[in-house]
Amino acid sequence: MLEQENDDYETINFASTVEWAPNADLRLTARAIINDQERSRDQYRLQASGISGLRNRAENLPSAFETLDYSAVGGPILQGALIGTVEPNDTDHDGNLRFSSETNSRVTDSKIFSFGGEWTRDNWTVAAELATSKSDTTTPSLNTTVNFMNPNCPNVDSRNDNCTPFIYDLSNDALAFGVNFASPRAPSVADLTNPNNVVLDQVDQGRNATENQDNAARLDVSYDFSDSKFGDYLTSVDAGIRFNDSSHTFNDVSGRIGGFSQLEDAPNGSLFSDILVTGPSNFGDADGRSLFISDFLLVDPNLSFSNPEAVIASLESALAAHRVLNPTADGDLTMVLSDDQNAFRDLSEQTIALYTQANFASGIFRGNIGLRYISTDVDSTGYAPSVGGAARQLETTSGSYDFFLPRFNLTAEPTDEIVLRLGYGKDIRRPDFSSLATGFTFDNQENSVVRLGNPGLEPEEVTSFDVSADWYFAPAAVVSVGFFTKDRTNIFGQNFEGALLVPDVLDANGLNGTTDLVRETDPNCPGGGIFNPEIQPNVLGNPAINGLCADFTQPGNDPSTTTQTGFEFAVQYDLSSFEDKLGFASGFGVQANYTHQKFSGGSVVDTTSGRGLTVLGDLSIPRGLLDFSENAYNVTGYYEKYGLSARMRYTWREGFRTNDFGGGANTSGSSTLSFPVHTLDRGQLNASINYDVTDNFNVGVEAVNLTKSRIIQKCVTEAGPTCFVGYPDRRIVFGGSYTF
Repeated sequence: MLEQENDDYETINFASTVEWAPNADLRLTARAIINDQERSRDQYRLQASGISGLRNRAENLPSAFETLDYSAVGGPILQGALIGTVEPNDTDHDGNLRFSSETNSRVTDSKIFSFGGEWTRDNWTVAAELATSKSDTTTPSLNTTVNFMNPNCPNVDSRNDNCTPFIYDLSNDALAFGVNFASPRAPSVADLTNPNNVVLDQVDQGRNATENQDNAARLDVSYDFSDSKFGDYLTSVDAGIRFNDSSHTFNDVSGRIGGFSQLEDAPNGSLFSDILVTGPSNFGDADGRSLFISDFLLVDPNLSFSNPEAVIASLESALAAHRVLNPTADGDLTMVLSDDQNAFRDLSEQTIALYTQANFASGIFRGNIGLRYISTDVDSTGYAPSVGGAARQLETTSGSYDFFLPRFNLTAEPTDEIVLRLGYGKDIRRPDFSSLATGFTFDNQENSVVRLGNPGLEPEEVTSFDVSADWYFAPAAVVSVGFFTKDRTNIFGQNFEGALLVPDVLDANGLNGTTDLVRETDPNCPGGGIFNPEIQPNVLGNPAINGLCADFTQPGNDPSTTTQTGFEFAVQYDLSSFEDKLGFASGFGVQANYTHQKFSGGSVVDTTSGRGLTVLGDLSIPRGLLDFSENAYNVTGYYEKYGLSARMRYTWREGFRTNDFGGGANTSGSSTLSFPVHTLDRGQLNASINYDVTDNFNVGVEAVNLTKSRIIQKCVTEAGPTCFVGYPDRRIVFGGSYTF
């Protein structure tokens, strides 16, 4: 699969603060922030589909293989396809070529209002504030897929796709593929861009809406002991109370035309050619590759974003004209948007927090010691299953938790140049609202995963301890070394269960009589997964019968404690103290940071299921700590002088395992063989220049990823197959600011 994305952002921000001091003791403050943000994304996706059904045919034996070594985790050593061709099956319709145009946007309106005040008299300070914030987001989307009908390949049945020959080269982590123009079944370039050679497969439109609101109140009281009999060591005592009432509501508003499986339902591209455009031909610019699909047709992504109604009208007109020619067809003719009760979620969270803290200073020491108490109630509401065919009713799952969270910080300055620090604290990380949902969404694609929520998800507890020493050996220069350790309990994770693949005994057409693999259709899914009644099978089931067992994911906690320990080193030095000798060159400086860390503990074990079970067999791997790099560093060179600020920063991070799969497929699911992926080592170079034209006017330019560093992810281990390669482009931002 090839995918290319383009994002555009537009943000309007208004902020205002009004302060009033009616007397010397009292100050009142009112604030307002209004933010409107729009992100528009248009992307295209080219997919070679139905390939797995051809993998065992003699003519499709790869011409080169790679060794896939899973032995480091107890798995097999396999030979994987590296270079080869995929010739079509004249008695079938595979493999297929599909062109998708996707516009997924986000429009967010946010408002924050607060009113508060601070009263000070003698040794007392009292502050209070009321605040309310609201953020409403809609995510308009219009995604279309057309199937290429190869005129040089026979239509062996009534399906709305037919065969296309492919060639691939997966060497050097390129994941390159394209049309095999050397095949006798190959289309021409003109064929690929002829509207008569595409048919409509599916149209998805969305108007999802999310509403977030938070109402908060706080009261803080502080007493200054500096002039009391305790003042030699106790500087002040703080105490306060916080209240938050947060809510989150999500409505899935969507509609679909298709996905069609029969030609009688799918209008030809000639009936909607007014909205078809040729796709970009610059995919190879990312790495200089020559093997990619450069000629294809898409439903116009710009029109899909700017005027989706016109696109829908054109497609509905094409469907109506096609139905006149195929009166017995029964596919969709119009787009109808509706609420998906399965995906609905309504969550509320009320939190009361109390705290007290004593601040102290004596001699070379200063610091604080405090305690917080947090109590939270959570309600998660969604639609319960229908009972006896009756209308579905809302059902609420409630939970609560409370924590005592101590904190202690100590700083010592034995000399003017040395600063020693020690810290201890306990904190929590709350789960996202979306993870607490009871809802889910069914998709009609056979490889789509069903993402379940978990209203019983618990907060992660983090107990941390750190010590550090800083040596300020020169003006604006410091060397720092630190040690840290964290005990993390109930770490958030994602559990996966794949649908079992079983031999299709009706289709023995491969090498040595091997059979294709299909999914179970038993609604109980005894081999694993969850039954999705909306799936329209392609190669994993009977296309004439909807419904298959599907993979699913669900968030969960690791109840065991994971300990994370490490060292941090930092240095900063500049030449500002040599201005008399160096002049302009005294503006140069350097910063560097290095972190080395390890982890131990944790109890979650991931086990193969679905496709992973078929490929790797019964294999279990401890999950460990995801998104964790043992080593990371950054180096920054900078210049600060004469109103000019210039920086160049290189960051590097060692490889790590993650569930953040860049390919957007079944995260830690079938596409990744049941396990998190391994992101390889990566470095990135950024730079920025800002100049103060006047005291009020500043201009600047920022460049991100100057070297266009790519992202490479391997399945299961570093020695596994390359399962995703991303090519982030260089990004350059110009800006200016004026202060009145």
